[in-house]
Amino acid sequence: MGKFKTSKIARTACAILTAICTAAAPVMWSGASADTTDYDKEIAQLEQKAEQIKKDNEAREQKIDALSGNVDENNAQMGLLQEQIEGINDEITTYGQLITTQQQKIGEKENEIHLIEQEIEKKQGEIEEKQKEIASLEAQNKENLKKFAKLIRALYMNNTADTLPILEGSDDWYNFFTYVDVVQNISEQNLEFMNNLLDDIHHQEELIEGLEKDIAQLNADKADLLDKKADLETELADLETKKTEVQQIADERTNDLYALSSDNQDLQNQISQINSEISASNEDVEAINQAIKELIRKKQAENSGAPVYSSDGFRWPLDSNLQYITTYFGYDAWRGGNHYGIDVGNAGIGGKNIYAAQSGTVITAYSDGGWHGGFGNYVIIDHGGELSTVYAHCSSVTVSVGQTVNKGDVIGYVGSTGWSTGNHLHFETRVDGTAVDPFSYSYEYV
Repeated sequence: MGKFKTSKIARTACAILTAICTAAAPVMWSGASADTTDYDKEIAQLEQKAEQIKKDNEAREQKIDALSGNVDENNAQMGLLQEQIEGINDEITTYGQLITTQQQKIGEKENEIHLIEQEIEKKQGEIEEKQKEIASLEAQNKENLKKFAKLIRALYMNNTADTLPILEGSDDWYNFFTYVDVVQNISEQNLEFMNNLLDDIHHQEELIEGLEKDIAQLNADKADLLDKKADLETELADLETKKTEVQQIADERTNDLYALSSDNQDLQNQISQINSEISASNEDVEAINQAIKELIRKKQAENSGAPVYSSDGFRWPLDSNLQYITTYFGYDAWRGGNHYGIDVGNAGIGGKNIYAAQSGTVITAYSDGGWHGGFGNYVIIDHGGELSTVYAHCSSVTVSVGQTVNKGDVIGYVGSTGWSTGNHLHFETRVDGTAVDPFSYSYEYV
């Protein structure tokens, strides 16, 4: 324990001791002085406080266990959620890849449609050019027809009696001039020219018809591509909807994960708070123990006129065959704190004699089965010279306060009273109320 912590405990112990000494009223015990009885009462009050603190800490430990269980449960759920989120994210990635592929397919269809539209535009341009050529040829043909009309008028002026009646009843100038005798008067060159014009017109019209068929086919292909593109866009919309739905599930799972994480943080904060309370309570218990030691020291001081017994050659407080040490002096991880003595716990030790390790005066003796700071039934013997020994967890004691005992006298019997999980003897050696390692002394084994 650090200097700061020790100083704090010492100050707390002084405060506790001062408060109890101020509040305590003298109560007489048979066989003991008034002052000794006051000390016993004050020690009992402190032990009762320590006992209550330990009970409170046990309740806090149970609460920590419950909170830790909730944390473990949350962690298990978080693990499952994390696995689900990873699986859902994989599904989202797959949908993303499918959407990309679908968009590429739509892009390809759009490109094909664009190429067809360019081809249609090209063919429409060609049609326009052909129509212009036809218009030009028709204009030439019309001009030639005018020339034929002039020729006819010339014939009329020459009064060709054989031809006029026929001309007057004809509606098709071209056919007429082709098949009647009048055409024979037209130069072969003009007739060939007109036929070539008509052939060119028919050829251009055939080309336009072919182009229009091509355009019709292109429009059909374009319509088919538009249908396919629409199907792809419908599939794309379905994929995007599914991806959105899966993403919503992932978001919900993520929110659940964050909620559990936040809940765990709150639980951990509660656990930390409770641990702080336990730590503070343990310091209070330590301070109470220091206060008890101070009271014991004062009780020993009242016995200062008694003889000082030698600490050399202590008698082992049990029979020589009972030497199995279950807990040594010093820090004990199981208790989470210091162990101020040694525990002897051989098999079958229950009910065995407990002997005074050295001669002295009994300054504390409890045999009522109470908690007494976890010691249960216990005895403290003052050996003078600020040295005392403690014998705890007795099933019963055979001595009383103020009684003088000799080394080797039976002072009680091994039991499991107080804070004990089985029959054993808790044995301490104290100098001026402070516990020291019992094995710093030598023993006679009888």
